[in-house]
Amino acid sequence: MEPQQADRNQQKHSFLSLTIIAVTVAVGFLGAIVSFVYPAFVNLLSGGTYVSGGAIYDAIYVVLTLAYDALYLFGGGILVYGAILVTYRFVQYKLSDPYKPTFSTRYLSGYLTLSLNFFIGAEIIRTVAVRTYEEFTLLLLVIFSRGLFSLILYLERRWHGTSETE
Repeated sequence: MEPQQADRNQQKHSFLSLTIIAVTVAVGFLGAIVSFVYPAFVNLLSGGTYVSGGAIYDAIYVVLTLAYDALYLFGGGILVYGAILVTYRFVQYKLSDPYKPTFSTRYLSGYLTLSLNFFIGAEIIRTVAVRTYEEFTLLLLVIFSRGLFSLILYLERRWHGTSETE
């Protein structure tokens, strides 16, 4: 790949990252403003289990809750998009040549790993916002499953090499 092409790809990824961050900050900022104007919004987000700690604390809770929801939705969207794309590629390859390797597990594992990273980030934010042992336990389980999944992928690539046969 030429250096100019690599620079364009890097700029494209940076623009996407900046867009995601800007949208998350904008939603959090608007949520904080709404929590000041409409204090019942905090109870709406928490399902009625939230105990107010003042206007600033409420605004922080709203920002963290909205960021948690946004990261979970984004991670789920990545997972669904990856599953649909890998299924489409699998069918397309198998219709053209049934014996051609599709590398579908490698692609799906990449999407799954990326979505698990977003889920871990969301759980960390949720643990900070809620601070209960149940949320902490859920965070530990998500991190453990992510680590176990990474270990399985590493061992699979090591045992089977870089080429995949199906």
